[in-house]
Amino acid sequence: MIHLSLVFVSLLAALVSAGRDTGRPGYGLVGYGIEMYVPVCAYACQYSFSSNPLVCTDEASFSNTEMGGMNMGGSQDGTTLPKNVSAMPSSTCHAESEVFLSTVAWCIHEKCSDVFVWKIEKWWQSYVVGNMPTDPPPSLSYGAAYSLITDPPKRTCLKGQILNETSLVDEIGYNARYNSIDVNQDMEIEHERFGLVVLLSGVVIPVGFSLLRFLPFPKRWASALNGRFIYPSLFRPWRDSPVATVVGDPPTRGQALFISYLILLNIFLSAFKYSAHPVAFGYWWNDGPDEIMGDLANRLGILSFANFALLVLYSSRNNVLLWLTNWPRSTFVLLHRWVARIAILEAILHSVIFLRDWIQENRLEADQVLPYWWWGCIATIAASLLLPLSLPFMRQRVYEVFLAIHVVFAILIFVGSWYHIIFRYEHQWGYETWLYVVFAVWGFDRLFRLLRMLCYGIRTAGITVIDEDYVRIDVKGIVGTGHVYLYFLDWRVWENHPFSIASSIVQQKDAPSSKENEALADSEDMKTGKSASTTVQSFDQTVETGMVFYVRLLSGGTKALRYKIELPVLIEGPYGTHEDLSDYPTLVCIAGGVGVTAVLPYMRAHFGNTFLYWGSRSQALVDSLKPLTLGLNIETTVGRRLALKNILESQCGDFAIVVSGPAGMMDEAREIVSRIALRRRVKFVAESFTY
Repeated sequence: MIHLSLVFVSLLAALVSAGRDTGRPGYGLVGYGIEMYVPVCAYACQYSFSSNPLVCTDEASFSNTEMGGMNMGGSQDGTTLPKNVSAMPSSTCHAESEVFLSTVAWCIHEKCSDVFVWKIEKWWQSYVVGNMPTDPPPSLSYGAAYSLITDPPKRTCLKGQILNETSLVDEIGYNARYNSIDVNQDMEIEHERFGLVVLLSGVVIPVGFSLLRFLPFPKRWASALNGRFIYPSLFRPWRDSPVATVVGDPPTRGQALFISYLILLNIFLSAFKYSAHPVAFGYWWNDGPDEIMGDLANRLGILSFANFALLVLYSSRNNVLLWLTNWPRSTFVLLHRWVARIAILEAILHSVIFLRDWIQENRLEADQVLPYWWWGCIATIAASLLLPLSLPFMRQRVYEVFLAIHVVFAILIFVGSWYHIIFRYEHQWGYETWLYVVFAVWGFDRLFRLLRMLCYGIRTAGITVIDEDYVRIDVKGIVGTGHVYLYFLDWRVWENHPFSIASSIVQQKDAPSSKENEALADSEDMKTGKSASTTVQSFDQTVETGMVFYVRLLSGGTKALRYKIELPVLIEGPYGTHEDLSDYPTLVCIAGGVGVTAVLPYMRAHFGNTFLYWGSRSQALVDSLKPLTLGLNIETTVGRRLALKNILESQCGDFAIVVSGPAGMMDEAREIVSRIALRRRVKFVAESFTY
């Protein structure tokens, strides 16, 4: 008669074997390249006998050190087993034991009749002994082990009994194990499937909605749809409200719909489709509710990883979705913030639920000293701190500090998550595949940034002070359109700032005539890439090819530009494309301050009627930009606000509007255009840098 304590030891061994955290490396995701427990019947047979005491000849089966200090020659209460019988056999013993191999082979023969023999043989060579990389191969193949059986076995070997002859499997124990393994495998596949749903929908939906613009909708309907859902902000007013202090820039109604979809999708996938293992065999948890909470924590971890990949993609300057869709970068930066909030909340819940379960399961004391545990803590704490440190107040007032914290904490989150997985599971279940995607997206973006910088190399930027608030930066010998990021190499080389390219012509003397300026402006937008320095001499001016930027000096790193004459720079870019507005007979551009540099290329490229309404706080800035605005229909106001409502509602017929300037001005223009778009055909373009 086997003592109760021996049964307990055997059950413990079964749980350790069934719930192994490490094993042979897999490639892909569970259910998508990695077969967790296939075939289930074979795993159930192996688990049914792997913990039974066995006649062993190797030292490891009787070692106190490898088996947690237990005496492998006796039961926990001191009941003595035969000297050659181990209560917890080693993998070497399993690999060499003909009794164990023939018993598992007979079980598989009975239970896996619908599985091809070649699949059984493949599984047998890798997993019949165990799933650890160091486990030895079996001494017999499946076919050889089965051939040892001359007569069908008569005896049923129960849990804890010595396995000393080929035996039948206990049906109750086998069925419990089979169902438990099957439920666990299905649950893991669901986790990965739902993670893929989050990731793929975050990529496919923007592309799909962007393709709608190619459908032959009546243009009047499209304008009304934009005026109702795409252009207006979700709430009005927003920017000066307490909500904006926490949440940031107001989403448009269209953006809010997609953000709501992502939030509801994550909530639904977190709460949907859970199953508990049979009561007869506690696979991992003590009871069903604890098990479901554990599955919920695992689900949240996978969804958080999927959202990690999305948030890195959305934040990238070389985001492939910018090339595949007509969504502006400001939209993806806004989505980056919301997806980051979702991912961080899921990561925190993942950690809190497991902390609660580990306390209830009395596992906290043992696990809290393990590397996987404290690397997970590092990642969770970094994520928890990053959330409040990314509030708009912090981001806008001390951007350089925010950026440094953002980079450091992001590294802690991703590195911590990596080691959390590796120390916990090694490469067995492919959870690190999600992080491979994160690193690949990040690496792709950084590679393209480097290539863009190498195209121009190190250049010398000339600084011209306009007044106490503005400077002009000239970088000669190169041309481009859109915007670039400048790295100032004589201080804070890790910082970079986005600037619109106002012109690709550097004027060095008096302002040119309007006729000459128009000719130069028409030609500069046709030039892209690197160009040799070219000088054009006329009667009243000297001009050179080069990028011209106008910068408002803020309290951060750009403030130091006021005290520079020239300095070395790296140029990353150019970025951005200008929408084709040729379908609209009239183009109205509204600019505030140096925002005028973003709208000038639109005016130069448009062949219809163009009007520029420009509000500036500085007359010196207006005077400095006169060479670039000669020949344009322009109305300038200095020191007072533009009457946007009168300007926009006075326009006749269909028109496009491009706005660039302070956030409040752009919000006001957005709301006015939204109302006009309901009545007639209008196109709204917002040129803004979002950080």
